[in-house]
Amino acid sequence: MLLAAATGWAGAVQAADMTPPAPVPPPLPLPDVEIRLTPFFWASGLSGTVGARRNLPTVDIDVSFTEILRNLDFAAMMAGEYRNGRWGVLADLTYVAVSLDRGRDVVPRAPGFTGASLSSKTFTATATGFYRFYDSGAFTADLLAGARVWSVSADLDLNVAGVLALSAGSTHSWVDPVAGVRVHAELGNGFGLSGYGDIGAGSSRLTWELRGTVDYSFNANWAASIGYRHLAVDYRRGGFVYDTSFSGPIAGVSYRF
Repeated sequence: MLLAAATGWAGAVQAADMTPPAPVPPPLPLPDVEIRLTPFFWASGLSGTVGARRNLPTVDIDVSFTEILRNLDFAAMMAGEYRNGRWGVLADLTYVAVSLDRGRDVVPRAPGFTGASLSSKTFTATATGFYRFYDSGAFTADLLAGARVWSVSADLDLNVAGVLALSAGSTHSWVDPVAGVRVHAELGNGFGLSGYGDIGAGSSRLTWELRGTVDYSFNANWAASIGYRHLAVDYRRGGFVYDTSFSGPIAGVSYRF
């Protein structure tokens, strides 16, 4: 009986040793979530046509960034991005307040008017949702759709024959639906190329934007970019005219959470 018990105990131990261990569950994949904030500086010039009231002439504007910088009252610029997998949201905010009174920068489009000055405050906010329809690791492409909000205040002072001064001011806000595309290509060693473009209309006759940058990632969190940006709009309502374009170099530093 003792021999049988010992034999059974040894068999049980051997069977227990031969039992395969329970499989270890694979690790859960890390969530593909990204939040990025980018304060940027846009060295933009301003050109186009502005009118404040129906019974006054419009003025032509052609101002370089250096002239805007000399006459700048205030400016603030910020961009942000949230992405979860292939879906995400982009936001871009700019505010520029400038006062211009040089004769060659602001020119009335009517005979008899000898000079003009312009004080303007321009706020734009573009918010779009996007879907990443292509991702090869080294190259990504996103489709975007959303809206651009404008709020523009323009105060015009016009001189008639150097004697009479006429003043007019107007503030308008409007929204334009936009759609576009964004692409990014990795070049290696931290460098990359990015391109963005959108177009839309609604309250305005047309608005569109193009932007291209060279990017460099210092590490997983910090990156910098430099490039060129052009933003245009043609809005007319009553006697108010804002047919302008902003264009110039752009540079920013972004932090990724």
